[in-house]
Amino acid sequence: MIDDMNLPQPSAEFDKKVRNMLNNLPERRARRRFTAGRVAAIALAAALCLGGGALAVNGGLFPLLFPDGGEAVGDYVQTPAGAVDENGDYRLSVEGVLFDESTGAGLISLKLEDKSGEGGAPFTLGETLKQYRKPGVAWSQLTECFAAPDAGQYGFIINTANQGGVGGRFYVDTERSADGVWYVEGAFIAGEDYAGEALRVDMTAPGAEAPALSVALPEFETLPHISSADGNVTLSAAGLTIADNGMFVVDEAEYIALRLADGTVQVIEDEANGVDRTLYALGSMAGETGTYVLSFAPELENVRSVIVNDIEYMVK
Repeated sequence: MIDDMNLPQPSAEFDKKVRNMLNNLPERRARRRFTAGRVAAIALAAALCLGGGALAVNGGLFPLLFPDGGEAVGDYVQTPAGAVDENGDYRLSVEGVLFDESTGAGLISLKLEDKSGEGGAPFTLGETLKQYRKPGVAWSQLTECFAAPDAGQYGFIINTANQGGVGGRFYVDTERSADGVWYVEGAFIAGEDYAGEALRVDMTAPGAEAPALSVALPEFETLPHISSADGNVTLSAAGLTIADNGMFVVDEAEYIALRLADGTVQVIEDEANGVDRTLYALGSMAGETGTYVLSFAPELENVRSVIVNDIEYMVK
């Protein structure tokens, strides 16, 4: 049972605005991470205001999402020069980005600086309740940031020219950030509507006609990947896509694992045992396709098959 920790009940006006925001999401989209248990696990927190000095990067391109250094994806990460936008209040820089067109999975590292000197973060933190923080659940260890309605705040989103087709979550690196300088890492997925358009990252307020800041992302190359003979499974160093007309993938795929060349199994998701090594998941509205951004980079040359519930897909 979820402990509401004496949080105030949302007003009817707040509930209406949240529903309107959800209804205005891109069509043909089913999001897993902000449904069911995850919604209940997120509590609205006060705006972030961290003290002390910013810490230096401890190596690695995504020190928050890949604390082991993320070396396996390092060769595919782009660090675009001049990927910066600023206004009178903030400067947004893209420090690194990876996007795999074969699965639609991507990662991005951002730095946001306060130029106004007013202090305090321009976003709210989502706090995962203690009972949902599990060592085997990758995303439960992270601190998500988002714009609270009517708070004059901003959130981050990966966007296209037609304003849709991409979903994602952004997490604040609280150890490296300080008041006035915030390091944010995101996991995103281009869904079934994505048609190869150029991508950008926006910092925008809810309902705003235009983003406050926007940085164009570079052109990407497809990462090395392996697939099943029927094309139902595709795995890369960044993500996994599963297509199955017989089930709503992101809700009904309760066990996902990789069988390696030596016969051992590397678990991605095991709901029965509280294991979830994904950072974000996105399903098509019909449910027959699900894509996952992984919290680790599999060694593709050692993977022989992908197991989804009781079905094993041989890959090459």
